[in-house]
Amino acid sequence: MAYRDQPLGELALSIPRASALFRKYDMDYCCGGKQTLARAAARKELDVEVIEAELAKLAEQPIEKDWRPMASAPRWQKSLTISSCATTIVTASSCRS
Repeated sequence: MAYRDQPLGELALSIPRASALFRKYDMDYCCGGKQTLARAAARKELDVEVIEAELAKLAEQPIEKDWRPMASAPRWQKSLTISSCATTIVTASSCRS
């Protein structure tokens, strides 16, 4: 599957451990999460094909735990999760454009 045209933020959400891979290459998937893998790799002068191959290996691995909120979760739990994430994103000093 071609990942190069997908935003980093979406890849980080959909592929387990993709965020660790992006940290390895110092690619911003948080505040810069709207940029595509191809653009982020080009900005860092990285080989996008190598990163795509690593993402493909990660995508093949079974998911140990789905960390996304479930539809059946209590309403208070959903709002707590969203609130915590928003606070983390707003206060994260590592998020730069």
